[in-house]
Amino acid sequence: PVDKKAVVSTQSTGKKVLKLVKLIDDPITVVTNFEDLVVIGSKDGAVRFYDSQLRVKNWYGTFDSGCVDSISFACKEKLSTDSGNEVKAIPAQSTLTAEPFIITDFTISTSESIICHVPAKTNQVKKLLQEHDDAVKAIDTHPINNYVALGSYCGLLKIWDYVEKTEIKSRAFGLGNEITAMNYDKVGEFLAVGFYDGTILILDSVTLETIPGGEFSHAKALITQLAFSHDSIFLAATDLDDTTTLIKRSSDSEHEWSYIGRNKAHYKSIVNIIFGIALDSNVPRLLTLGMDRNLVEYDILNSTEDNLIVMSTDKIEQSATPVSCAWYPPINKEHFLLVANSEYKYKLLNATTKRCRKTLLGPTHGSHIQKIVNLAYPEEKHYIAFITEDKIGLTTLPLDGNPHNTTALLAHCDGASNIVACPRSRYLFTVGGKVCRMWEVKPEVLHATAALGGSGLAPFYQLLEGGEDGPLAKEMEEYFYYSQMRSQSVATTEHRKVGQHVLLEEVPNIMRALGFYPTELQVQDMINEVKFSQYVETGKTVSEVDLETLIKLYCNHRPVFGLPLFKVYDAFETLAGADGDGRIDRGLLLSLLQNKGEHISEPELAEYLASLLELYGGATNKEDKMASVSPAEAATTLERVLPEVIDADMFTGHVLGFMPATLAE
Repeated sequence: PVDKKAVVSTQSTGKKVLKLVKLIDDPITVVTNFEDLVVIGSKDGAVRFYDSQLRVKNWYGTFDSGCVDSISFACKEKLSTDSGNEVKAIPAQSTLTAEPFIITDFTISTSESIICHVPAKTNQVKKLLQEHDDAVKAIDTHPINNYVALGSYCGLLKIWDYVEKTEIKSRAFGLGNEITAMNYDKVGEFLAVGFYDGTILILDSVTLETIPGGEFSHAKALITQLAFSHDSIFLAATDLDDTTTLIKRSSDSEHEWSYIGRNKAHYKSIVNIIFGIALDSNVPRLLTLGMDRNLVEYDILNSTEDNLIVMSTDKIEQSATPVSCAWYPPINKEHFLLVANSEYKYKLLNATTKRCRKTLLGPTHGSHIQKIVNLAYPEEKHYIAFITEDKIGLTTLPLDGNPHNTTALLAHCDGASNIVACPRSRYLFTVGGKVCRMWEVKPEVLHATAALGGSGLAPFYQLLEGGEDGPLAKEMEEYFYYSQMRSQSVATTEHRKVGQHVLLEEVPNIMRALGFYPTELQVQDMINEVKFSQYVETGKTVSEVDLETLIKLYCNHRPVFGLPLFKVYDAFETLAGADGDGRIDRGLLLSLLQNKGEHISEPELAEYLASLLELYGGATNKEDKMASVSPAEAATTLERVLPEVIDADMFTGHVLGFMPATLAE
């Protein structure tokens, strides 16, 4: 129907609306023309042809590929009406005369990232290309061939040859089958695929068909990670329910897999699942790392059906949250597991005892690391690739905390979600949103950057406020030599020996004097790091530390951004509870300080508070003074100087002695 009133004149353009016609109910997404025909594409996925009077001539409504985004016609000439039998084979118009509908071939692209070709002689629609139209989360590289596998939330799985830039194979699982994880086995025979609904499929890596008995639906939540053991006998998976699932290949058949069991060993999200090899054997090890700060190892050899056994659980962090882990390359005699945490630190854990052997400064490129992968090169050169929230980076090994040994580039403005490396470590692949990017690795650039940063202690002096000649470096040197005097007694007139080392026991005192207040666990980690630094090579422990080692310890262990004041306020809000208004009863606070976190005895707490509040003025030996004070007298003194209710402002200003400050928004 024509709305005769809808004739509007536009003065500025000189154009007139001649007629308004409602052609279809769905939104029109594309308008173009073919000769004298008006062609429209719509949200329902159909393509319709109209004459100049907007009367329908023909339509194609069988694409089933999503909303039409564009229409393009071939440049070749269309058939003439005198072409005889060729014209008779052409579909007829959707009119009463049913004349042949003669056009050229055309292609359409859709919102589902599909390109279709429509021949003029038939209605046989052919898909030329289908790409991911939703977030790509799953990615892995073939261990032998130059293949990379990509899986997305639209249910599309594609294999690409990343050298020739050609598609090898694809499989569409369809809508509702969102692919969330995938992993090749170590010989490239199988490809495990995890889905949003918790299903796990084991595919033939060549045909992408599910192998017989290769479907497992024991998990009920999104599969987050998949990993094969080094011998391709075990397959492990983690899901959003913080549960680990183990699947095993039958010993009497290479293609039959069976379910072993599941275990919810973590109470927070699992950030990494990793297989390893036991020392001096070929036995696989399975470990998971969670945001609950626990590193869990499973006894996979003795696990039976419906019974995945936990061998050990170790808490590896105190305040930071682990975010990723990988096996440290064999460049040391000692075997390590490398862990990255949310406080911009790397930690090297002994592969057997799981104890922290070394803490190192990590990359500080905007956000903390999200994932790390190993890169191995000829001539025993090793590197670590990583992604942060939006960047990709490279670090040379061995790790030492030198910031110039790391470089990073912007990878994905909308966030990077995964990273993998090709078998020969020449290329890296990152995914973020609907995009996969391929990166060529050139380590020589990193070496040049590291050389420009200086050698020896130069890079670490740059981490100190003021540099090598700044007040912090001078203060550290003064404390270093004062500690030597302190260990030989300050109150003496005898000649003292000043050397190049201080006792290892003095390191915590120097750190505190410099404004870094480590916890008892951090103190133990620092001491063990130095004490056993040469034990594997020489069998002897170290009892002294030189100035160079002290500076490196300070730069690697201290908080990257100090202690923000808002953390103190957050702690008071948490301890006070929902109805506490950030205020805590004095007795409750003293009880929490003694019984929660690291243990503090009542005499120790009284001593610390006495020092902070300067209860004994300029006494030369406050420890002896406190020893002569009874617990009742100490309690009375604390009640006198501390109010009944304590808030964050009072605690930071009156007790800790910080300058008055307000919490920034």
